[in-house]
Amino acid sequence: MVSYLVRGEQPVVVEALKVRAVPEGSYDYLLEFLKMYRDAVQLVVNELWGLNEKLSRKKLHEVFYNRLRKLGFRAHHAKQVYTYAQSIVESARSNGGRKPVLRRLSARVDRYDYRLDLENRVLVLKIHNSYEVKLKLMISRERVEKFKNWGNYELVVKYENGELWVSVYFKRIVKPVKQRTVMAVDLNFDNLTLAIFTPNGRLVRLKRFKTPLRKVLTHRIWVERIQKRYPRSWRYVKGVRRAIERHGERIRSISWDYAHKVGDLIAELALRHRSVIVLEDLDMLRERAKKDREFNKKLSLWFYRRTQFCVEYEAKERGLRVIKVSPRGSSSTCPRCSGKLVGNGYRTLKCSKCNYIGDRDVTATVNLYLKSSRYPRCGEPGVSLNAPEPDENPSGVRGNRDEAMKNHIKLYKPI
Repeated sequence: MVSYLVRGEQPVVVEALKVRAVPEGSYDYLLEFLKMYRDAVQLVVNELWGLNEKLSRKKLHEVFYNRLRKLGFRAHHAKQVYTYAQSIVESARSNGGRKPVLRRLSARVDRYDYRLDLENRVLVLKIHNSYEVKLKLMISRERVEKFKNWGNYELVVKYENGELWVSVYFKRIVKPVKQRTVMAVDLNFDNLTLAIFTPNGRLVRLKRFKTPLRKVLTHRIWVERIQKRYPRSWRYVKGVRRAIERHGERIRSISWDYAHKVGDLIAELALRHRSVIVLEDLDMLRERAKKDREFNKKLSLWFYRRTQFCVEYEAKERGLRVIKVSPRGSSSTCPRCSGKLVGNGYRTLKCSKCNYIGDRDVTATVNLYLKSSRYPRCGEPGVSLNAPEPDENPSGVRGNRDEAMKNHIKLYKPI
């Protein structure tokens, strides 16, 4: 899990590392602590649920701190208990739900109540009644190497399915990169196209990545075949249900693997060119889409949220800025005269007003750049995005797979 915070003028990247943990010795004391923690949170939830007002942090401390301390909790454990309980109550009320009932064994632990040795992958937890529990983190040395220079401020311990899991929260201050170029990213079903421009509109780099949506669709087809073959029993027969689950796991694995890899590649390229990254704002895409059945099936399997999430995080981890603009008209508006574009062959578009011809994905990146830019629109002073020349081939595009991207936008020498 990752997020991006800003404190004052300093952007902070936060990431959670989840690993399996094995205690040195018995589970007993730690399980006892987790049960005590769950019961204490439930106790506070029960009392807060009966109140008609939200208690301040100071009032929470006055009401619950001493009572929790008498149960054997450390000072920071008590603080975590009543803070967590209040957040549970607020969440349940905001969603119009019933009083929460906790069943899972988990505890949030403050940095003052544990010692983490990443070098040896050892965690020592300070629990109730002055007990300490030593845990061995089951993780490779290569995976923790990334976090050696990060700070950690809290962790969550969970016991589920007979195993202990620890999620450690790390944070790191990142230094913002001074912007020199703009990278516009157009995300489609079959490909992801990016273009890098200078502030005055010169094209620096053009590149396309294929998406594995066809692989995902193949697994979805297999799921539909299984459900069609066992229309009445697939929900209840363990073997059939497990076969469907395997295809679902494969779909998730393919989409997350692609999202992480392409996010890292895009962020590295943006860092090399000192780019601000422009993405399409697709938050309401599913609600606004009104297409045929085939389109809706593709849309349901399209992992654009995961891809954009990974692009944003990888960029912000490197100190790069990410902005989102409306995708409306990005593939149907002429970037030269703002006229209406119409189809002109395979994935190419033509403007009836100025005779602009361009690949639809490349045109979309140009329009995204123009939407994000504070400079005049195409064709006005200060912007030099010209009409295509017949024999030009953009850089970053090689091989016959990207023939549709040729001959559409004038190429300038990289900066």
